[in-house]
Amino acid sequence: MKKWIWIVTPVVALVLGIMALFAYLTPALPTPSGPYLVGYDRFAVEKGERWVDVQAFYPAAAKSNQQLEAMPSDLAEQLALSFGAPHAAMIDEREIPAYIQAPIKPGSHPVLMFNHGHGMFATQNSHQVLELVSHGYIVLALNHPGHSLLSKNGNQIATRGVGIANYTSEEASTLLQRQVKGNDDLRAATSRDEWMTVMEGIQKDAFYDIVDQFPEWIANNQLVLDALPDIQSGAIKSALAANMDLNRIAYFGHSFGGAVATHMGMQDSRVKAAYNMDGPVFTWSLTQNPSAQFCFAYANASNQENVALDFSWANQQIAKSVAGCETVFDGAAHMNFSDLNEMSFLRWLNLLGPIDGTKMRNNLNASLLSFFDQHLRNGAAMPKLDGTEMIQH
Repeated sequence: MKKWIWIVTPVVALVLGIMALFAYLTPALPTPSGPYLVGYDRFAVEKGERWVDVQAFYPAAAKSNQQLEAMPSDLAEQLALSFGAPHAAMIDEREIPAYIQAPIKPGSHPVLMFNHGHGMFATQNSHQVLELVSHGYIVLALNHPGHSLLSKNGNQIATRGVGIANYTSEEASTLLQRQVKGNDDLRAATSRDEWMTVMEGIQKDAFYDIVDQFPEWIANNQLVLDALPDIQSGAIKSALAANMDLNRIAYFGHSFGGAVATHMGMQDSRVKAAYNMDGPVFTWSLTQNPSAQFCFAYANASNQENVALDFSWANQQIAKSVAGCETVFDGAAHMNFSDLNEMSFLRWLNLLGPIDGTKMRNNLNASLLSFFDQHLRNGAAMPKLDGTEMIQH
């Protein structure tokens, strides 16, 4: 009997160790908390030679017999190329609770537009997207051909261009160090005019390689906004026809996509609210007395290429000028504002901050939902969340 104990005990310990390692390495899948099922459709919006790949998530009336994969093979291939990782390591065929071409729940649902981070992909924030949809929002997540990892339009496929988000370690370190100084100078600004002078310098210094891409993203967003009536009428085929509230349109985005969200809120009167997740604000986006409501969320514990980066309060002079809100997620790094938050082992690669991943996800979900409920549904003011610091100007 003792002999068997000596054999079985190490085997059990090994199995338990493997299971714990698997759980540690396997990202959590979305578990939306709202009362609605989530449906999914994908279509393109076109005008002339310009087209945008739209991945639509919406409240569903019933399940379909097919669900979206967490990381399908074709997208995993591009992600693997981006990170220099094996293709097989990036594939995740597990199903998320988004039902492909499920019937939409009849109603007049507010529309949220989502733009991903520079060089990333439309479904990079699936946890936030599914959470919002489960509470009755439609989310249109955009892929930008040639800029996103993978964009589709029928049989036409576009992958990310060679010069997009492609840095050597030395180049990335130099740009990040410039951002450190820039963020300090932005925080030190005591007026909007002073902030703009500082930001103009940052645009030429730390962001010089990406600012010329911004107009392309804006044109793509304007194309989709202009097409919403045709989507609503059914002239553009999708699952959404007759169920969008085009008087309640808002934006959110991460990083470069966050800058897009702020720009659209500033420049397009159709947009009622904009939530910027750890992204900059470019000077050409600003206007006097915009009609939209704004919120700026910040990470304060980024550390890439051995460069510590604190973005907290960097947009404060803009937030003050538009009576917006600001929220610092204490212990978060830049990529905690994406699904990479769910891969806790990335802390060891300095891609994530020390914040607990579950707490980060829950707080970000709650912050987004309360912001849009407040400004699109006349809901209560945004609450102060544990582990965050918030200012409502």
